[in-house]
Amino acid sequence: MRKLVIGALALLLTSGTATATDYSSSGSGQWTGAQLGVLYGYSWMKDMNNVLRLTAEGDGDVMGVYAAYNHQVGHFVGGGEISYSRHDNMFTDGSGVRVGDVFAAKLRAGVGYDRYNAYGMVGVTHGTTNLAGDDWGAVFGIGLDVLLTHYLVAGIQYNYYNYVDFNHTKIDADLSEVTVRLGYKF
Repeated sequence: MRKLVIGALALLLTSGTATATDYSSSGSGQWTGAQLGVLYGYSWMKDMNNVLRLTAEGDGDVMGVYAAYNHQVGHFVGGGEISYSRHDNMFTDGSGVRVGDVFAAKLRAGVGYDRYNAYGMVGVTHGTTNLAGDDWGAVFGIGLDVLLTHYLVAGIQYNYYNYVDFNHTKIDADLSEVTVRLGYKF
């Protein structure tokens, strides 16, 4: 999985200028609009029990969907994103706890130049597990999107989810994910 993510990042960064549409570097608003897309990647997690000082770890695949809206003024691109991802992460400590659904609502701000949009994100998240219930937390991230055509967007994104005292269990949960994304821009 890590090779897939690294390969996708290399493809995004080295994609040439031979696309279906000629983009200028004037920052003329080509990132303004809505996007709908799918995501796939890898996630890893670590929990810390604040009472017993024990840790648990796990990793697995993640897949999901997202919807975003951006508005570009000059080279500044701002907007928002909502996403749903299904995680296939089970803790390796034998507890049987598995991360399930993760919902997120994020504000995005960054720089759009030519076909590239690099951005940072901050927002709220709601995560579920099979045994420990569900809880709200914070999410932070970075991303890079590339316009392949006027309507087709490819990207890579890293998100860090932080849940403090998950569902009143005295467990702090950290979840990280790297995803490749493919979307349609309206």
